[in-house]
Amino acid sequence: MPQTFTIEGAPLELLDVGELALIHSNYKPMDTWLLDKLFPNRPVFDRDQVPLAELSTEHDLAPLVSPQQPGKPFDRTESSEVRFVKPAYYKPKNQVTLIDSYDLALIERLKTAGIIATGSQKLSDQDQMIIAQITVMKRNHDAIDNSVLLMAIELLMHGQYLLHSDDYEYNLVDYRRDASLTFTPLTPWNQANAKPVTDIATMKQLMIDAEGGEAKLAIMSGAVWAALQENAEFQTKFVKPYAGISVPYTPSLNVHTGATFKGYLEDIELWVYDATYRMKGQVKRFIPKDFFSLISDTRGSVAHCKIKNMLANGAVTQYFDRQWYNEDPSGIMLMTESSPLAVPSNKNGVCCGTGFIV
Repeated sequence: MPQTFTIEGAPLELLDVGELALIHSNYKPMDTWLLDKLFPNRPVFDRDQVPLAELSTEHDLAPLVSPQQPGKPFDRTESSEVRFVKPAYYKPKNQVTLIDSYDLALIERLKTAGIIATGSQKLSDQDQMIIAQITVMKRNHDAIDNSVLLMAIELLMHGQYLLHSDDYEYNLVDYRRDASLTFTPLTPWNQANAKPVTDIATMKQLMIDAEGGEAKLAIMSGAVWAALQENAEFQTKFVKPYAGISVPYTPSLNVHTGATFKGYLEDIELWVYDATYRMKGQVKRFIPKDFFSLISDTRGSVAHCKIKNMLANGAVTQYFDRQWYNEDPSGIMLMTESSPLAVPSNKNGVCCGTGFIV
């Protein structure tokens, strides 16, 4: 149902947050490859904290009883420490104002849906405000998604992340990854006498020794991949034996803006990830240029807790959107609330580090 505001004594009919959310979900979705690849689960908790024990990946064993005895429930006691972690809480709020630049593809879709007027005439103020609504909601949701992605990147690289700002108390979320899983090669892979195959085998063994499991994929920068595929030890082991038979790795310029699959190293998927984000006018990388990682944990979670807004009635959702007319400053405000937390399924499921190239 549309939401009507009275502006200067005249009604202004705009989309309500439900309609906005529906349009947003189909409009230029953000690249969340890393979250989808490593944190595919989305548990929700009707509380203010995430109980890590309830995200355990251990499998139940059927209780052993005599056939003459009554059935028994699963044993839910935990031998490990039960920890409750406070999630992040995001509340981006922006004013909906008329804009003078538009996405033509979005306008055509809105016309097709009958949301704005068809034809070639100039967009009305109402149409411009509807487009502005969609733009603001996308900005709010993308800001939250980017923050969760940064949280996941910090977890990938360090096994912990810091939730802290001027309006949020210091909260270090440390999953206590084994210190042995931070690895830097003795010789960078773009230097003479580097042994990347030996280094990767060492990293695999470190993960197994720390009960992190066997590596399923590797994530690295394009520069690290370029050094790896040109290395003599790598060529001898994984390229030259296939000469005249097949091309195991497709040559490329290694210039990408997102995730790119490069092939397999034995049964390990090789991924290059050069995605960037903009913060305070500066473009920054999600992972450093000299970063390399082996990963076994691909069953992580982005958990969501209760929304702390009285109008949400205790709802547990990824986004809670609300818009209203504000007197001071005067304008229509659109706010999105979210309470996420990135959680690994195996704290030792990553072995990684920097210094793989210089």
